[in-house]
Amino acid sequence: MPRALWTAWVWAVIILSTEGASHQASSLSCDPTGVCDGHSRSLNSIPSGLTDGVKSLDLSNNEITYVSNRDLQRCVNLKTLRLGANEIHTVEEDSFFHLRNLEYLDLSYNRLSNLSSSWFRSLYVLKFLNLLGNVYKTLGETSLFSHLPNLRTLKVGNSNSFTEIHEKDFTGLIFLEELEISAQNLQIYVPKSLKSIQNISHLILHLKQPVLLVDILVDIVSSLDCLELRDTNLHTFHFSEASISEMNTSVKKLIFRNVQFTDESFVEVVKLFNYVSGILEVEFDDCTHDGIGDFRALSLDRIRHLGNVETLTIRKLHIPQFFLFHDLSSIYPLTGKVKRVTIENSKVFLVPCLLSQHLKSLEYLDLSENLMSEETLKNSACKDAWPFLQTLVLRQNRLKSLEKTGELLLTLENLNNLDISKNNFLSMPETCRWPGKMKQLNLSSTRVHSLTQCLPQTLEILDVSNNNLDSFSLILPQLKELYISRNKLKTLPDASFLPVLSVMRISRNIINTFSKEQLDSFQQLKTLEAGGNNFICSCDFLSFTQGQQALGRVLVDWPTEYRCDSPSHVRGQRVQDARLSLSECHRAAVVSAACCALFLLLLLTGVLCHRFHGLWYMKMMWAWLQAKRKPRKAPRRDICYDAFVSYSEQDSYWVENLMVQELEHFNPPFKLCLHKRDFIPGKWIIDNIIDSIEKSHKTIFVLSENFVKSEWCKYELDFSHFRLFDENNDAAILILLEPIDKKAIPQRFCKLRKIMNTKTYLEWPVDETQQEGFWLNLRAAIRS
Repeated sequence: MPRALWTAWVWAVIILSTEGASHQASSLSCDPTGVCDGHSRSLNSIPSGLTDGVKSLDLSNNEITYVSNRDLQRCVNLKTLRLGANEIHTVEEDSFFHLRNLEYLDLSYNRLSNLSSSWFRSLYVLKFLNLLGNVYKTLGETSLFSHLPNLRTLKVGNSNSFTEIHEKDFTGLIFLEELEISAQNLQIYVPKSLKSIQNISHLILHLKQPVLLVDILVDIVSSLDCLELRDTNLHTFHFSEASISEMNTSVKKLIFRNVQFTDESFVEVVKLFNYVSGILEVEFDDCTHDGIGDFRALSLDRIRHLGNVETLTIRKLHIPQFFLFHDLSSIYPLTGKVKRVTIENSKVFLVPCLLSQHLKSLEYLDLSENLMSEETLKNSACKDAWPFLQTLVLRQNRLKSLEKTGELLLTLENLNNLDISKNNFLSMPETCRWPGKMKQLNLSSTRVHSLTQCLPQTLEILDVSNNNLDSFSLILPQLKELYISRNKLKTLPDASFLPVLSVMRISRNIINTFSKEQLDSFQQLKTLEAGGNNFICSCDFLSFTQGQQALGRVLVDWPTEYRCDSPSHVRGQRVQDARLSLSECHRAAVVSAACCALFLLLLLTGVLCHRFHGLWYMKMMWAWLQAKRKPRKAPRRDICYDAFVSYSEQDSYWVENLMVQELEHFNPPFKLCLHKRDFIPGKWIIDNIIDSIEKSHKTIFVLSENFVKSEWCKYELDFSHFRLFDENNDAAILILLEPIDKKAIPQRFCKLRKIMNTKTYLEWPVDETQQEGFWLNLRAAIRS
């Protein structure tokens, strides 16, 4: 048994066979690597019988209420423990004492009212700790985290009862990558409570009111990189210049998520930007501005700029009194230093020309998911607007004319990257005008069905994914990257049109094959993504793809996304795993082999027919079929001859000069049927033979060496063999003209040989004295 299977079996036995815990243990699903999943299983306690084989244990979203010091004592190799979303109200002191390898602990959203530092005293390597959503009011009487030197992510607090932060709470923590504090109802913040943490990369604060916000900022402004404020009403926020004495702050980014502003509080925030000098990036996400944008009566005129802010991001901005909103001209002068602006999904339909002209340092502008149209874009991209703008994103707006859009942007002389995806252009004109430095263009999801010379020849990156294109025949001499997935292309583009192409993503089309020659024709191609197409797994295609070991370095989605669509017996299989039969891959060779085999078979059949007289049997079968159409025995009135004489031409003298004279000139005379005299001219000779035999009372065979060698004698003997011998009568008279070895008679005439062995035949005597008796016996035989 393989080692992995043996380990899995032993593990299953250990877990499932524990007495008294069979039901709960069976609710866990564990793999051989020690990852156990028991979330959402309605468990009311931690399953017993857990061993040191468990490395990850997920018991979240259950009904567990109690954690004892025996539940996890054997899980000494446990690294991840998820106990979130349970009903845990008690954790015994040493419950986690043996988990010295634990790196991730989630106790969020339980019913813990008191936290104990003894829980964490042996968790030296713990990196992640989540205590959110419990019912405690404080973080305990002693420092909880002094024994966690490697902690990097900490989440504490709740939305209701957590009201106090004290100086001891975060003692012992030196560096945190992320600290999240949920304190919507915070009432007490003891100064320097967060100052003990020397460096915090990202601090997330959930505060309902900003009463203590400035106090917190004072403590963290020199140790924090990014501050994120969530779910806060800043209507009463006031920033005092004297609040922050340190000018060299470390805060580089401010994020306001689901925060409410007024005109007054917005001005206070702008002041903050000026005095916290290190802020480079500000983000407003899903915020609400409860005002009308009238900043003229406020002290905004004393603020000359937004500090050092270079990046401004606004997403889902709500302005309830939008139709009363002022033109914001009073804040235009503050925007001169901003380099990157993103305003997404905020119902923006116009950027006033005057504002565009004030954005003199702007290099990047993203107005995605708004209401911009050609008419408003004309005003926004006016003369002297955005003079240094390099990237413009107008994704998912209301643009309809590609030609007009290009012309309106001619004022942006430095524009090199334009994203106008998810607009409804539908068609593309033959020619367009674009800014002279255009290098990147995104036309994905614009419903265009063909590409024309409208596209600028200076492009280096082109994205036309998710359209209705069925071909690509543009010559773009500088294009380096082409994104053309989710279209209807049947083949790869012609490499001669794209001489410097290095990246091509052409997945989810209807391409059924590509060859080594096609790939080699793209001399600079380094990355190709062509999965998700309807590949015909022909022998050539499989030979190429399976035989190229280095193919995976070019095909970034190889082999998982490359599957066969046909032939039907390999449909759905990965191209890498598909196998075709020898007959499918070497059809010409198989046909040639079959033809050779058929030729050999025919040759062998010919040899066997010659050796075993197969031709004779075929002739006899035909004759037999012809004879079957006639009556089995001719009526008496149809008998015309006393005997049909079958003889060899070399024996004609004896027949014609002796037999005929003795029989036809006898009294009464016998009437003989001779082929020379009585066969009907023009009638098929075989029919003559059959009719003559059937119209004769007897058939006389004049046997000799010449007879055996004669072809026509064989026919006559053959037909009599069928017609006469099969009736078991005595219609045949054999005359042995000369001695014949019976072995000379062919084996196929088995009944003739039998008759010669069992019945008397007439021998022509050499002695003339005995010849009269021969004729007498012959006449008697004919009359019988």
